[in-house]
Amino acid sequence: MEYKKGTKLRARFAMLDHQLRWYDGFNVNYIAEQLNITRQNASLLVQQYKEARPDETIEYDKSEKRYITGPGYKKSPSTLETQLFLDLIRGQELIRRYRYSEEWDPMEDIYFMDLDMYGCPSPDYNIVKIVMLGLTKKKILKIRYQSRRKDSERLISPNRLVYVVDRYHLRAFCHTTSSYRDFVLTRIYDGEVIDPRTQNQDSLIRWVSEDKDKAWHTEIALRFSPNPELPKNVINTLKRDYPVVKGVLTIKCNEATAPYLEMKFARPDFKYRIPQWVKIEEE
Repeated sequence: MEYKKGTKLRARFAMLDHQLRWYDGFNVNYIAEQLNITRQNASLLVQQYKEARPDETIEYDKSEKRYITGPGYKKSPSTLETQLFLDLIRGQELIRRYRYSEEWDPMEDIYFMDLDMYGCPSPDYNIVKIVMLGLTKKKILKIRYQSRRKDSERLISPNRLVYVVDRYHLRAFCHTTSSYRDFVLTRIYDGEVIDPRTQNQDSLIRWVSEDKDKAWHTEIALRFSPNPELPKNVINTLKRDYPVVKGVLTIKCNEATAPYLEMKFARPDFKYRIPQWVKIEEE
């Protein structure tokens, strides 16, 4: 069957591509549930998919009972596509926060441009796919990480993705340091999923959730005021840009993300080259 025939079929093939690219593949039950079709039709769809892509092999993993990418699968996304996938996850979270009922529908098309996509750090596809496996399947990852201080190997339990100050971070429990840490996604340059079956059972490392991540679960309030050294008109624009009340901007966050928000509001004004905001220290 030709892949170009039928918009519905193209959309369904795209969904299978998505599962193979970013997650750990799919099985017939998953397809049937997601598309609201019978298992027989789901099996037929898989066969059509394989026939339409003879050079991009997929294999059936008997141990996992699911279809996964084979040696001939060549659907490695570009750097831009990798960034767009992460933005999709971010967008889904924004929609979830905005949607207030199941009857919600997207608005009419409007003219909109997102400039954040230009000049952003670009995560590697293979790293993102491994991270997604760790997040969705609660797997331990062995990574190589380039921090500002050193290059090191880490064993981590990924907990969640965080977008802050124009880049993506991975919040994870680091088994190497026995602490919860933040990892800039673009600074992870090598990684693999640890198979528990290959570990010594006496020293088996188990995936750690965020339940005991005290910094993540501790809410705080950061308080900022416009930098008094800025011209009055610039200060007035800041007060219009942000919800400043009685000269104070209050940002509620958790302890884990506070340093990044402080970094964001410490950015210098593009013209006057001094920070736009001054943090109000607690007395």
